[in-house]
Amino acid sequence: MSLALLSAPLGVEAQEQEAADPEEQATAGEETQEAEAAAPAGPDAVRQPETAIEEIVVTGSRIRRKEFTASLPVTVITPERATLAGMADTAEILQSSPLAQGTQIDNSFGGFVISGGAGINTFGLRGLDPKRTLILVNGRRFSPAGVRGQVSNVDLNTIPDVLIDRIEILKDGASAVYGADAVAGVVNVITRKQFDSVLAEAYYQDVTDSGRASFGWGEVFDRGFFDLAAQLTYQAPVRWTDRDWAECPRRPRKDGSLDGRCFGTVNGFAITPFTTEAGGWLGYDEDADFRGTGLPFNEEVPFYRDTLEPDFEDIYSRENTFSFYGDGAYDFTLPVLGGVTADFEAYFTRRENSRQGGFRQFFPYVASGNPTNPFGAFGSWARPVLLTSGWLDPESTVEVETWNLRAGLEGNLGRFEWEFNLGHGWNRANWKNSGILKRQTARALSATRDANGQLSCTLDPGQLLWSSGFDQALVGEILAAGPDPSCVPLDLFTREAMLDRQLPAAAVAYITVRDQVKTDYDLTTADFGINGALFGLPAGDVQGAFGFEFRDRAIDDRPPLDSVNDNYWGFTSAGRTRGDDTVTELYAELEIPLLAGFELGGVSLAEELTFNYSYRWTDYSSYGSDTVYRAVVNWAPNRAVRMRGSYGTSFRAPALFELFLANQTGFSNGSLDPCYGYNVNPDTTSTIYQNCLAQDADGLLPTGWSDESVGAPSILTLTGGNQDLEAETADSWTLGLVLTPDLETRFPSLGVDVSLAVDYYDIDLSDSISRLSAGGILARCYGSPGLTSTYCGLVGDRNDQGYLSSVNSSYVNVATERVRGYDITLRTGREFGFGDLSVDLLAARLLSNQFGLSSSDLTQYVGHYTFPKWTGEADIRFQRDKWMVQWYVRYIGHTRETDYVNDPNWITSVDAIFYHSLSVRYRDDDNGWSWTVGVRNLFDKDPPVVSQSGSTSSLTTNVYFNVPLGAGFDLSGRRIHSTFAYEF
Repeated sequence: MSLALLSAPLGVEAQEQEAADPEEQATAGEETQEAEAAAPAGPDAVRQPETAIEEIVVTGSRIRRKEFTASLPVTVITPERATLAGMADTAEILQSSPLAQGTQIDNSFGGFVISGGAGINTFGLRGLDPKRTLILVNGRRFSPAGVRGQVSNVDLNTIPDVLIDRIEILKDGASAVYGADAVAGVVNVITRKQFDSVLAEAYYQDVTDSGRASFGWGEVFDRGFFDLAAQLTYQAPVRWTDRDWAECPRRPRKDGSLDGRCFGTVNGFAITPFTTEAGGWLGYDEDADFRGTGLPFNEEVPFYRDTLEPDFEDIYSRENTFSFYGDGAYDFTLPVLGGVTADFEAYFTRRENSRQGGFRQFFPYVASGNPTNPFGAFGSWARPVLLTSGWLDPESTVEVETWNLRAGLEGNLGRFEWEFNLGHGWNRANWKNSGILKRQTARALSATRDANGQLSCTLDPGQLLWSSGFDQALVGEILAAGPDPSCVPLDLFTREAMLDRQLPAAAVAYITVRDQVKTDYDLTTADFGINGALFGLPAGDVQGAFGFEFRDRAIDDRPPLDSVNDNYWGFTSAGRTRGDDTVTELYAELEIPLLAGFELGGVSLAEELTFNYSYRWTDYSSYGSDTVYRAVVNWAPNRAVRMRGSYGTSFRAPALFELFLANQTGFSNGSLDPCYGYNVNPDTTSTIYQNCLAQDADGLLPTGWSDESVGAPSILTLTGGNQDLEAETADSWTLGLVLTPDLETRFPSLGVDVSLAVDYYDIDLSDSISRLSAGGILARCYGSPGLTSTYCGLVGDRNDQGYLSSVNSSYVNVATERVRGYDITLRTGREFGFGDLSVDLLAARLLSNQFGLSSSDLTQYVGHYTFPKWTGEADIRFQRDKWMVQWYVRYIGHTRETDYVNDPNWITSVDAIFYHSLSVRYRDDDNGWSWTVGVRNLFDKDPPVVSQSGSTSSLTTNVYFNVPLGAGFDLSGRRIHSTFAYEF
């Protein structure tokens, strides 16, 4: 974010704190030392008079207070840390934090199917899905953004980095306070307001060739203020070939050799029934002739990517983002209500991504009767496997526009404060991509040759059966429709097709299309709240907050007709996803001071003891009503020790796509049928064996099915929404200890100030919404006596040939998840005569992260690539006058996939890694400018290289070009960053 002069310090929120929680200032850095309204460095910090303090609302509570409470585990991240560390934006700040456990989706996932589509950046706490972390801006919800039918998360790209004051991370479930989605915690991005100046900033980072230009203007007047800001960011494309370690995807072995080879060259090949050295794979050589390939290094190996792909495929796609932000407030007087403040906020973001993907392979069947098939003379079919780089555009583009508007009123009625807000956010997005058409391909590969040797299309049922991939329904549809005058026949066996990667332009125009997906998402909100002191107790006033909230969310994803009509070759179909859901909620929160300044025998037993209770009733139109609550105890025996604990329930309402996602089709391996080979080394006492034996006796299974003497065709898999879903529920509790000893007073010779916080958490999630695999559904169905399991309702009937017709793998409330761990935060510092030193440490220990379909069938994720046991960071700064030096260290612990990947020869272990960054800043406050220069990944460490083989490489993430994605590893290497900021 790099907002050295665009950001304010922590400000008045931290001034009245009795015993500073290190988490609330652990990353504040220089702000705690330089700013006039700085957060105190310890219990002896100078306090401002109470009359000068404005009441604020701290993340995790709706009660206004005069102090930055330490009763909840809140970590504060300031823009200054981002500037010094060279972090580019809000997403990178959050995703690089030790709190970011599990797979974090960033721009490197552009080639994968992810919720929100290519280019989205999300953040999830505690190793849980991002849908279970609530993202707020100034305490209010932001509209989800993205493209395609699975939009559900806030895209961090839509939060303007310009004018961010701080980011507060609540590491505790808070559905009772904020409603749905706050299962793992809350991220609250708080913007700077009421600045009376002009701000400008420029940021650049080499190697990744990324940068940002920001501008802000603010005006403060007698009865209000008005702020405007704009930001333009860009990211140049970074190709895999730009990284030496990614030039050749491979399977390295522990003995240093390669399992296989660098996969692929320029040559095409064909699959035939003939026996060759390669077992049925015929390569195409420079003499334009087919021959048996064997497996020499310079020949194509079936279905692996070619060696030219790293030259074209992006690690990070090209991205341009424009953001605009405006806010303001005006004070006036109304009858009865008295003094009222009207305020507004407006956010706009336009993001454009252009991604160069890898080149697809094209391998349709060509019947023996097709005159282009050189093996037809032997009565043989063939399946040419071509690389499409010369004729199919691999570039996909995404355009996303997001608006978030809010207007509100607030005022005082005696000792109570009230507020009313209306908000509306909307997302408009489109995704463009090139595809190959299934029906046109089938027609183009059903050909005849006339007396002059000219090819033309023909409706030959035999050829169409092969070219359609044995889709009899499609063949019937084509025959019923009759000849297509625009059909252009295909010859896939030419030198141009096999070696030069070229097809005739007319044929390409006939079988390909450039299609577009359009996605709309709308979020409308309304809320009213009132809070204040209810009555007094000896220890202080009982505070209360009460309110009402309403939300309406709607999605409309419109794929092209070719997708709806299942007309993409090699791609699944998708229908229109459309639906809406509304929620009405009532909430209440009480904070009761039980003891204050309580001593016994001159010993302080309760400097502070408070109890906080939150309750929320919620009613969704999709599934009904429910209630959640949270109880918090905060006990400070004295100013040096504080203990805090909480227990509560949380929930996540089904995302709209989980409710309304239109059915999408795919295919699963036919051998997943539990009855396929059921009589091969059988356990005759098993339920599966008994069920299959009964079906076989009834003549429902194909001949040869029981002993695998026949092949198993693919099983049609359907995936869609489920409007019978209910909310996920969670029980969570935390326990924390905060130590802020007054070492500076007790041991003045040390001159050291120290604060320490340790927080334990435990989250138990039930009825987790998940998609079961086709194999999982079939195993549970056939594993039930007499096929009586409810899972059998998801399995289609067997067709006339005895094959399973389909499996419905849609979303269901089925899974159980449990997460446990603790965080350690340490802050210390010392003032020297020649400068000031500060050290901030944050370490996260993940004890358990389990997922399963029942509490007795849990898989442990800890230790896998995206779930290291330990992660951490150290922020070490030294300041002398106008100069500051930062040494920033990030740590990722040892991980391995040995228990998941069965091949003992593969490299599946990743050693612990440290990333170091160094930066220097000069700031001239008198003239309003600063300049920061630094080096990230100082020692130029490459990401770990592991063995790669599709979905079997990792249990928890995608492995691409031999690197686990989303695991926090640096893909960019050593790079220089620079930020110049000016305020006047």
